[in-house]
Amino acid sequence: MLGVLLLTMLSQGCAPKYTQPELGARKVDILTEGKYQFKDLNKNGVLDVYEDWRKPMDERIADLVSQMTLEEKVGLMFHPNIAVNESGVVKYDLTPEEKEAIRKAEEEGYAGPIGPGGQNAGAMAMGQMRRTATAKSYIEEKNFRCILNNGVAAPEKFANWSNGMQEIAEASRLGIPIVFSSDPRHSAKLGGHVSGTQYFSHITNGEGQVGITAGGDPAMMRRFGEIMAAEYRAVGLHMFLGPQIDVMTEPRWGRNMGCFSESAELTAEMTAALVEGAQGDKVGPGKILVHLKHWPGSGPHKDGSGRWLVYPGGNQEYHYLPWRAGIEKGALAAMGYYSGTYYDSLNVNYSYHMSTEVLYGDLGFKGAICTDWGVVGNGPLKPSLQGKTTKKDNMEMIINAGVDQMGSETQPELVLELVKEGRVSEERINQAASRILQWHFILGLFENPYVDPEKAGQVLQSAENEAFGLECQRVSNVLLTNDGTLPAKEGVKIFVDGIAPEVAAAYGTVVETPAEADIILYRTTSTPDRRGGFGPPPAPQPQKGKVKAQPAPMPDPFAAREVNIDFPAEKLAHLQELVATGKPVVADINPTGSSLVITPELKALPQAMILSFDPTDAAVLDVIFGRHHPKSKLPFEIPSSMDAVRAQLEDVPFDSPAPSFPFGFGLTY
Repeated sequence: MLGVLLLTMLSQGCAPKYTQPELGARKVDILTEGKYQFKDLNKNGVLDVYEDWRKPMDERIADLVSQMTLEEKVGLMFHPNIAVNESGVVKYDLTPEEKEAIRKAEEEGYAGPIGPGGQNAGAMAMGQMRRTATAKSYIEEKNFRCILNNGVAAPEKFANWSNGMQEIAEASRLGIPIVFSSDPRHSAKLGGHVSGTQYFSHITNGEGQVGITAGGDPAMMRRFGEIMAAEYRAVGLHMFLGPQIDVMTEPRWGRNMGCFSESAELTAEMTAALVEGAQGDKVGPGKILVHLKHWPGSGPHKDGSGRWLVYPGGNQEYHYLPWRAGIEKGALAAMGYYSGTYYDSLNVNYSYHMSTEVLYGDLGFKGAICTDWGVVGNGPLKPSLQGKTTKKDNMEMIINAGVDQMGSETQPELVLELVKEGRVSEERINQAASRILQWHFILGLFENPYVDPEKAGQVLQSAENEAFGLECQRVSNVLLTNDGTLPAKEGVKIFVDGIAPEVAAAYGTVVETPAEADIILYRTTSTPDRRGGFGPPPAPQPQKGKVKAQPAPMPDPFAAREVNIDFPAEKLAHLQELVATGKPVVADINPTGSSLVITPELKALPQAMILSFDPTDAAVLDVIFGRHHPKSKLPFEIPSSMDAVRAQLEDVPFDSPAPSFPFGFGLTY
């Protein structure tokens, strides 16, 4: 009797218990099995394994891939752009006039805009052609299921647009939903990849997290990730194309201000915190996926420009530390950069060694790799191949290197041809499709890809999120020098240069000339000349005994050039003029892109100097007038001259001789 009772208890205790997920079904029927419900995504009236949310993800993926046509699997390997517009209306198909315009444009190679009704048809560039992308073409005909949406619209309209696109996907043969990605959206001021009216909360600097990193609090970075996830999901976005975890050991590199720090350890710590916030313990409804970039860590560019990653200090592993941290936290997407390496003279997206042997093999990555946008068209950087490959050749190299997806590309027919010609195996296509489908399943999109437009309007720019954003902007200021001028007293007469007078009026009386002022506030940016770096590279020098000498490269109009990150001479002269008035001057310098040089002359000029990372004017003024006491620290060192910059090794941190301000420096009052 006791044995029967134990057997009964064990059988009851071992019975699987499931939590019914919320289903969102607009174009398919609901299947019922026992007390559970499922979506009949392939419309066959039977519960397939991939439709059964109780099954392990690997089983669901295998079942779905087995049902997909080659065309459907190849469609997953493309990550093109479609942007929501302010109207929030889905563009299902082109008008006859637009179709004719595109036909003429393709025939004539014309590079101008297409006007209403299709005029100027012969002049449309590829970028403009992408603006004519339609749901019918991308979802139904080309089977794309990963789409970059960098458009802007009011939250309700944005959410309705996302739902409209998902309805079209749900109605397709297998009902595979769309993963919508986006570049950074939470900057204090929109710009770069996403521009227009800012409907998301104002939190970070333009493209990265360097400002929050200066605050030194991983909990703040984690909270940023949580808010980003909530606001992205509210409008139907699922993947953040970031964070940018390159380590800024080369101060001349033009994307440093999108990173975290010169310290790989600090970058790794902040990367882990952001991933924890965005993805949570388990990615699902309410959370998003991060897309770590740029593999393999693109800070150490030769001379800060050009296309070659170099490691003169033998410090390549140092740049992998943030990647190890992100992968450990569950990152399932990685973006390769444009650059070439000296290992095989190939850019990373074309290199089997970098993409498969190192990222998947050595670092244990389990997700999918996507190229950066435009990598396919740029072609391989190997000198012997420059100018000698077609776009189809490039796709072949990229896919066989282990890269699963191609950013911005829209020609799946080329990959279909590669498979039919035996140049890419269908097994490799299956592998790529399986890796990518992890994103769709883990996000819960097969169960419910839809969002509540009314709720979206409540989540974005909530009072709580905006208050947090202001605090993030405040910590995005590092006080470098101060002779006692700060904190300034509110109510004094202020002359502002580079600060909105209407904002400054909340702190004092704004006057029209420096002579009238009690204090002068000068806010500016550092904008070094960063020409070059976006064309065919110079050939790498062969290593004796290891690599045969390569043929001379083709002429290179975009070779690496000297990148000068001195504070611009005209701005230095203007600052000198302001200081010459005899009034106390507070200079706020916002580095843009690269780091900057602060010479002893510049360092000594103003009575106080702040380094800021794209905060609003109000956040800077809060520091100047004591509403926020500065405590942030430099996440990178600031060199004292261009000669010091040239003496550094591109891959080694903290090696600038006699820096003006060392890593970790920051005053308070």
